[in-house]
Amino acid sequence: MTRTIGLKLLHLVPVLFLVSLATFFMIDLVPGDPAVAIAGDDATAEQLAEIRAELGLDKPAVERYFDWLGDTFSGNLGNSFLPPVQPVSDMIRSRLPVTLQISIMAMAMSFLIAVPVALRAASNAGDPFDRLTNAGAFAAISVPSFLAALLLIYFFIFHKALVQWTILGLGVFLIALQLAQTVHRAPLHEAGRERTGFLLASAAKLSAATAAVLIVAIALPDFPRQGFARLTSDEGLLENLRHSFLPALTLALVEAAIFMRLLRGDLLTTLQEDFILSARAKGMPRWRILFGDALRPSSFSLITVAGVALGRAIGGTVIVETIFNLPGMGTMIVRAIGAKDFRVVQASVLVIAVFYVLVNAIVDLSYAYLDPRIRRGRV
Repeated sequence: MTRTIGLKLLHLVPVLFLVSLATFFMIDLVPGDPAVAIAGDDATAEQLAEIRAELGLDKPAVERYFDWLGDTFSGNLGNSFLPPVQPVSDMIRSRLPVTLQISIMAMAMSFLIAVPVALRAASNAGDPFDRLTNAGAFAAISVPSFLAALLLIYFFIFHKALVQWTILGLGVFLIALQLAQTVHRAPLHEAGRERTGFLLASAAKLSAATAAVLIVAIALPDFPRQGFARLTSDEGLLENLRHSFLPALTLALVEAAIFMRLLRGDLLTTLQEDFILSARAKGMPRWRILFGDALRPSSFSLITVAGVALGRAIGGTVIVETIFNLPGMGTMIVRAIGAKDFRVVQASVLVIAVFYVLVNAIVDLSYAYLDPRIRRGRV
């Protein structure tokens, strides 16, 4: 495993070099003169020459690149052009945690929704629950992020009671559906005591599920329309989660639908494998087969897509942060583009690109953890 990690880190060097190269010369590909964009059309020739000298635009491109790369390695990303003028590194340090929290929360919520739903749907393929979740997944994938954000604001903030009744009704419907299937699967051939015990155990599980649905529906908090409460503020963790829940849910809806569809398809294939059939023949519990035997070999495609989805979620925060007015990287990039503050844009794109590359490297390393044949060079 150490050798695998070392090789992956070695492979990252040329990738990160190309990322830095593309990020730096991105500004040169933009039409117009950066000095004119900063000083304005009414600037004199002397002012433009002074700005070009300050930015190093009067130097050859290769020299400018290595100067910028050296400053970047030392943590000096320059100062912003917008008042109040401040170091770009401080701006990123202040806003990056907000974007990362929203993105990571979105991924966590996606997995919490997708994995149990996919396991339940794949274990009873073709039943009403499977058809209902497939239809819901297609609907979620079809809704763009900005529309999902507006719908969540409309219902969760302005029509909270409707959301509570919807959660309650959907929960009761799914519990009733599970109850009907439980009665249908009850071991009729067993003695009355075994059948009664099976039904009592199932009734206890359904009662716990009913209580959970009631708690969620009744205890649904009031979500703010915009703004953000940092973890380091006096408001604490609960207030932070209350402000970040809807933005994260906006990003999680589409990703959860994609994850669920992908994992369900892989599970259907895995559940037909000989080792699964052997476990069933030995009388292994159903939950043990699904979570212990089927989930791990079915998660390769999910992990691959999750790595890409995390980068997509970070990019999607540009829209979500603008709608919810969050102090993250997305709103900073949008404002910097509008003000032609290319230093902020350049540094922000570099940070996001490097983070995206590192996430995908971690995804590749996770393959070696999940399948020992990969790190032994047998696959």
